[in-house]
Amino acid sequence: MQTARESSVGMSKYLLVLLLVCTSASAAWQNLGGDVNESAYVDTVVHRDRDRVKMWALFDLKAAHAFGDMAYLSMKIQREYHCRDKKSRIVAMQAYAKNMGEGELIYSNNTREKWQAVQSDSVEEMLWNMACKSSA
Repeated sequence: MQTARESSVGMSKYLLVLLLVCTSASAAWQNLGGDVNESAYVDTVVHRDRDRVKMWALFDLKAAHAFGDMAYLSMKIQREYHCRDKKSRIVAMQAYAKNMGEGELIYSNNTREKWQAVQSDSVEEMLWNMACKSSA
């Protein structure tokens, strides 16, 4: 049988590992800035397959938006970028009840949209540049 001290040491080790895992998981989000309505973040880990790159973006809202009768405060969107052809498409979308992708999952969609040209001087172009340059 474990003593209280041994149990406490075991729990401390568990909490330290949990803290490290949580810290490293959230450390991948890079703040891109924002405005009075939202802040944007990008996951610095990208997934490359030849000339295509998948990257997640997180939009953290200052005020709740409605989805039916439920409200969400953040949205994660995964886009696939075609670097050579300068196109993108949404491949996954998730809305969460709390900020920073936390809380109850309000909405989820994994339907791939059609490829679209990336518009110049847009947020999408900034994300395309980040995805394609970071994967080169």
